[in-house]
Order: sequence, then structure tokens, then C-alpha cells
Amino acid sequence: MRMKTIYIIPTLFLIILFGNTKLYAQSGQELVDICGMVAGHATGDATLLKDFQIKLDEAKPGEEAPRAVYSVVLSKNTEYLFSICNSRDYPGEAIFQLYDNNRLLVTNYIISTGKYYPKVSFKCSTTGVYHMFITFKEGKQGLAVTLLSFVKRL
Repeated sequence: MRMKTIYIIPTLFLIILFGNTKLYAQSGQELVDICGMVAGHATGDATLLKDFQIKLDEAKPGEEAPRAVYSVVLSKNTEYLFSICNSRDYPGEAIFQLYDNNRLLVTNYIISTGKYYPKVSFKCSTTGVYHMFITFKEGKQGLAVTLLSFVKRL
């Protein structure tokens, strides 16, 4: 009588071989690409000037929310678009604010209404250094990108 050989392949090996068990986190570059579509880069409505990738830890109890601060030079008679995209892997929603000295010029989050905007435009009337502040709502941990794009000459 002839014996049959039986091959036992562990279940884990089959899962690895035939199923993709990896879960990929969203990277900053993926967010830049997604945000570029939101900003209209693919359609030519806006031209990317610079991207800012922001990753901040959660605020500790009793502490102010961490923030990222960037300085940018903007030119007179130019319209800029700021696009803000959040990673799906973190709970934080990015709040963008643009300041000229101590004066808030534009933000993507209106506190009084709770309304959040994924992009905001700014028509620059004076060439100079402006300051961008990015925090995450309620001091939560977050990963986001902010794109600075050129829209058009006025």
C-alpha cells in the first residue's frame, strides 16, 4: 500500500502569502498629494509654493496646546491659497491662522460657529513677513499638512 504525503501549511503562512496583513499609515507626503488635489493643483487653479508638514503631540493636562510656527514672505497684489489636510490616523483637526504682527488675518476655523474650512484664501495687500500658526483642535495629537499655493495676480 502506498502512503500519501500530506503537507501541512501553517495558517499564518497562508495569511501572509495570500492576504495583505500590513496596515499602512498615512504619510506626510501622501497628505501633500491629497491636499494638492483639494487645492486645485491638478486643474491648474493653484500652483504649490511650499508645503508644511505638522506633527504635534497631545497637550498635557493644564498645558497650552502645542503649535507649529512658520514665517513666510508674501507679495503685494497676490492671492494665496492655504489648504489644510488632516491625517485620518490621528484625532486632531488642524487649525490654521495667518498673522501680520499681532493681527489675525485669516483662519480656517471659526470659533463662534464651530465651522471648519479645508482651505482659505488670502489677498495680500502688503509685501512682508507673515506668520503661520498651526495647532490641533482641543490640543489633540495630530498630523496634517498645510499647503501654500499661488492663485493669481490681482
